[in-house]
Amino acid sequence: MTFNTINKRSLVIITNLFPLPWEPNRATFNRQQFAQLDDEFDKSIIVPVAFPEWFSHRKEIKQTENLRYVPYFYLPKVGRRFYSVFMFLSILMHSGWWLFTKNPKVILASWAFPEAVAASWLSKLFRCRFFFKVHGSDINLHGKIPSRAKQIVQASKNAQGILSVSQALADEMISMGIERKKISVIYNGVDHQKFGVETKAPLNGDYLLYVGNLKHDKGVVELIKGFAKICNNYPTLNLVYAGSGIEKERLGQLSKALNIADKVQLLGSVEHHKLPALITHAKALVLPSYNEGVPNVVLEAMACGTPVLATNVGGIPEVVDEKICGRLIKPRCEIAVENGLNDILNQPWNKEQIKAHSKKFTWENNKRQLIELLSVNN
Repeated sequence: MTFNTINKRSLVIITNLFPLPWEPNRATFNRQQFAQLDDEFDKSIIVPVAFPEWFSHRKEIKQTENLRYVPYFYLPKVGRRFYSVFMFLSILMHSGWWLFTKNPKVILASWAFPEAVAASWLSKLFRCRFFFKVHGSDINLHGKIPSRAKQIVQASKNAQGILSVSQALADEMISMGIERKKISVIYNGVDHQKFGVETKAPLNGDYLLYVGNLKHDKGVVELIKGFAKICNNYPTLNLVYAGSGIEKERLGQLSKALNIADKVQLLGSVEHHKLPALITHAKALVLPSYNEGVPNVVLEAMACGTPVLATNVGGIPEVVDEKICGRLIKPRCEIAVENGLNDILNQPWNKEQIKAHSKKFTWENNKRQLIELLSVNN
């Protein structure tokens, strides 16, 4: 152990949002954000993984001194209010001694339920300071279920500070009964050295781009249906999905049923370092989610100078200036997608102005604000 490590505060992060050996492109924004803390903290990360998934991939898991993948035991679809208890016990049973040897001075949970609730109890057990970060659906969905919301609010009382990725999420937490003074709005950043640079076109022809998990609540079905309605007006335009998920097979079936199979590409999961070129050469990034915090892909698209068509939900209106960067539409509506696509494709966009707008979202700003937050009451 080096002298510098000895003098750093021990920080343990607990999050399900982190790359996995079998999903290396998962939640890269968290990996980027947490990597910034290495200069300030002796950082370790616990990644709870649902037990069936952990078991099926157990041979791929490599535990290290500072990264632990913990099998998270729970009863699927039964007693979800007790998931925080299950997570607390799972972490203790699998990695309790490891945590003891880390002697954490700070525990940071990244996700409100059940991670933040379990982390709150762990912080009491290890007598350390506790913070948590909220992302979007952890508050917008779990926060609407009284039994889970009550636990989140109780965890907030034990927290020294709470990181919200948008003001909309902060307002939602305040309405739940969480103290306003504990909440800091810290927007995620963009690596402007990677996004917004000159690149070769990775695909032939014009295309609209979706990047993310292929889940129903990401609006991926509304997107393909809306796209099908405008196809005849843009004969050379394709729709590209970059991501994997449960709706991938359905999207393939829909593309055939809508007679646009030759215009839809399902790339599967795309490595993060390949996204700048893919986004830069898109006609627009399209993200018709039902709910969001502030999705990093929107910030990355703006850094590339690519206009954005997204839903008017969560913190998206806080970062997308419609005069400069794109259009916002209502969620859960394929007609809104259709009209939004027509609007964005027939509007001239100034790539340099979009890039300039994105400059306020940097990892340097994020790092400074996050370290300030974690130093509260230090």
